[in-house]
Order: sequence, then C-alpha cells, then structure tokens
Amino acid sequence: MFRARAPYIARTHARTTLDAYISNSTPVRDTCHDAQPMTGGGDRGDVGMTDVVAPGCFPPWADLDAGLVSTIAACSALKDYASCRAVCAAWRAALPPPLSRPLAVLPADDAARLPVSLAACALHARRWARLHHDGTLLHHPPARISAAPRCRCVGASRDGWVALVAGDAAAPVGPLLFNPFTGEEIPLDASLYQPAHDPAPKIVFSPNPTRRDFTAASLVRPDMVVVQRAADGCSYCEDMGPFLDAPDGVSLVDVAYGVDDVGGGKVFCLASDGEVHVLNLTRRRRAYGRMPPIQVGPLPGLPVGAVAGAEGFPPPYDVISRNTDAKNLVLCDGEVYQVWRRPSGAGSVILDAPAGAFARWVHIFEGDVFVLRYDPGSWPAAGYCWSVAEGKDLRGNAVFVGKNDAAVVRGEGVSRNSVYYWDGPRVGDGDYEAVVYNVATGASVRWPAAASTGGVSSPVWYFLPAAGVGPARVGEETTAVAATSSGQEAAASSGEHDEEEHDAHCLKKTMNLLGRLDYCVNYEGSLCEVGES
Repeated sequence: MFRARAPYIARTHARTTLDAYISNSTPVRDTCHDAQPMTGGGDRGDVGMTDVVAPGCFPPWADLDAGLVSTIAACSALKDYASCRAVCAAWRAALPPPLSRPLAVLPADDAARLPVSLAACALHARRWARLHHDGTLLHHPPARISAAPRCRCVGASRDGWVALVAGDAAAPVGPLLFNPFTGEEIPLDASLYQPAHDPAPKIVFSPNPTRRDFTAASLVRPDMVVVQRAADGCSYCEDMGPFLDAPDGVSLVDVAYGVDDVGGGKVFCLASDGEVHVLNLTRRRRAYGRMPPIQVGPLPGLPVGAVAGAEGFPPPYDVISRNTDAKNLVLCDGEVYQVWRRPSGAGSVILDAPAGAFARWVHIFEGDVFVLRYDPGSWPAAGYCWSVAEGKDLRGNAVFVGKNDAAVVRGEGVSRNSVYYWDGPRVGDGDYEAVVYNVATGASVRWPAAASTGGVSSPVWYFLPAAGVGPARVGEETTAVAATSSGQEAAASSGEHDEEEHDAHCLKKTMNLLGRLDYCVNYEGSLCEVGES
C-alpha cells in the first residue's frame, strides 16, 4: 500500500502548490486533437473561456523545469519536502537531500508577528522564503524571548541547536539555546549577551548540549570572550578577555568550538591579525566545588610565543592579513583553516609587497577571498605555520561560514571544495547575500546566481541534523543517503513499477531518517502502514 500511495500523495501535494503558483496566469485554449473539457476552470477566475485537456498534451511531471520544482519545494513544509523528492528521479535531481540542503535562520519579524524561523532559497524565484510551519516538525521559541522585540539568532550548530537573543541594552532578553525540532531550551548566563557592546554577539557551544552538561562561549565584544561551563547541574562563567592579551589595534573577530582527541573541549579565538588563541577546556570533574581552570595557549604543535599575528603567514599573506576585514575560523576533518575576505563596500587596495615577494605591489580587490590551512610542519624551518589551501585540501567538502559555527557538508546540492559565506550589506541594515567561492578555481559567484530580490537579514547557515551523530561532522551520513539514492535510481530504470517502488522506498528512508530524530513525523493516510510494503 505504501508503494502505491507515496508517489500519488507527493504529486497531489505538488499539483496543489503548482496550481497556487499559476493561479494568476492567462489560460490558453488547447487545440490538440480529441481535446476534452476539464471542469474547475472557472475556479481560477477564467471568464469566457473553456479549459480543455487533450490526452497526451500535458507533459509528464518529470519534464517540469528544475527551477519550478525548486519553487514548489520551497513552499513545502519540511516533511513535505521529502515527498517532493519522491515524485520522480528528475525531481530528486533538482532538489538536494534534506541533510545537505542549505537553510538560513531569519530573525523575528515584529511587524508581521512572525517568530524566528528557517528559510529556504527557491532557485527559480532567486529569493529566500520562510519555511511553512505545519505545526508538526518545528517548534516556536519560548514566549519570553519570542515575544521580546528584535528576537534573532546569533549561533547555530550542526546538530540542530540555535542560540537566540532579543531586546536591546535597555531591556536585554536571553541568551538561550533552543532546538526548533524537539522544543528543548537551555537558558544561558546573562553575561554571554551584552548588547551595550555588541547587539549581535557570536555564540558557539558544545555538541548535543543538555541543561546539566554543556559549554558555551560568546564573543560579547571585540576584546572579550565569556565562557560558561555546566557540569553535574552546576554552571560557572569566566571572562576570558584579560587572558588573551591582544596587542593594541588587534581585536577578536571569530570563535569556533572544537573537541580534542580525548573528548575535551576547545574554543578557538581568531584575532584580526590572523593569530589564533586556544582556550583548552579540560574534561576533569569539579574539585572542591570549582571547575578546573581554563588553559590559554597557541594552536597545537606550537610552543608559546613561537609566532604572533602576521608573522605566521608566508609573504605576501602577512600583508594581506592586515587588510582583510572579514575573517572566519573553520575546523574541517581535524584541520584548522582561516577564510579571509575583502567584503563588499571595503573597496580595493594596493600595497607595497613585503621583502621576498615576487611582485612589487599587492593588489587586494573588493570581494577577494583567501583560504589558509594550519601547517605546523613548516615551522620553524620555513618561519611560518600557515600555508595557502588548495582545492584538494578540503577533501570534497563544502564549508559554510557565518554567525553559525562553521558547518562542513558533503553531499548533493552543494559545490565540492568550496566556501559558502554571507556577503554583508554595503550600507545600513540591508540584506546579506550568499556567495560561493571555489577554492580550486578561485572564482566567486552569487548563490543563487543573479539574485534579484536580495538575501537575508541574518548571516546564519542552518542544516538539518543527522540522527545519532555526535561531535563529528555528518558528511558520512549525508554521503550514505546520497549513495543509497543514486544506487536505487540506477536500479529503477527497468519500468514504471520499479520507479514507483523506488519512489516509495526513497520517501520511506527519508521519513525514517527524520523520524529517528524524534521530530514527531506524522504519516498521512495509508502511509502509516509501511509494514505492508
């Protein structure tokens, strides 16, 4: 029963969405042979014309333009998105798998009374739109923060959690860790949100947090990081600003959370000159009612004071590091990367090349992107510990940087060996536009291409979490789902029956994947009877 009903239900949902999409289009009289009247034409407001349907005149669902398919899926709730991918092989090719589908986190719209919500990009319409809230998968944030003005997201992890703040310096609300799928919430200490210094700090936190056991670090202002650690139900906050000892004119620009080989946490703090400070959070239990002290040091493999700031980069990147205003840290497959950008509005600059460089001047153009990889093996022989990253260094992954803790994704729908980032507004409080930079070719393009309706007002990437995945990245899970779908698609080419069987199986696997996350997935009608397949 599941096998026969799945494609039908998916197509019915798609037809409803498509009818809404073309409801204002002008009807055209069909002149095909043996055309038959179709009832319901007047429901779309047609006057003086008769809609007709001729056998064989309508193209099959698989022939719909991929952009139009993307628009249909963008209008769907999360559980219906899986149904759209189950319509046929062409629709699966047009829509990325749920786990590798880039989403954005939009702030609350106080005027329209819309809460913080997820958004998807419709490639056909070239715009971001809030996902439909069907009441079964997504939970609204708690009223005490969602009802406050200017509720927004200032952090997101790869396992589905977000960090929310609201209010202003006069009446701050939050911060709060919130899981939009399970409805769980973890209040954070008020010291992690200081809107008088920075109205939108960046908050990173440990994977799979619980109320009794979590770690959160907030870049509350350019010269201060506040760390909150909870263990055995007791919470402690520490201001790490004085320990970083940044020189004059150097500020902190990004933070990232990582886990070492023995399960201990690390907070990586990136300074504007490119130097990285590491806060080592030991896993030892509390002693005499106190948490073990946080140890501050350099990156692994370097002695204290070995290199500082721009001294750690080969020429001419020691000069470039001082003239790239946007910097992000990325932890990918056990490697540490830095992503530098000359953002829009910063203009271009020409600088004198340092001694030993091949050119006389260094040209840094607006929009330039540089990716460097931590390479302690080159120190001290070469005198620096960072090298220029090549496309193969990312090992086929796509990296998404922003206010979120950098997400590493591998799967369909994303560009391999690329960096996705948000290009900030030129002036005022405009929208952020998504850009993808290919590390191998050095080319940057808008995503989607030729976006005509702007971007989003909050630079946060979000991905559906994979079930049963802890601190490690979920690329293997995503790749496994993609490989299963690809193998089944090859086997489904033998006939219509095989195609419908594959559609149902693909939908079942995707729904089961979401169901393992305790998302309260509701199967409709006979879809509940999956055992009869």
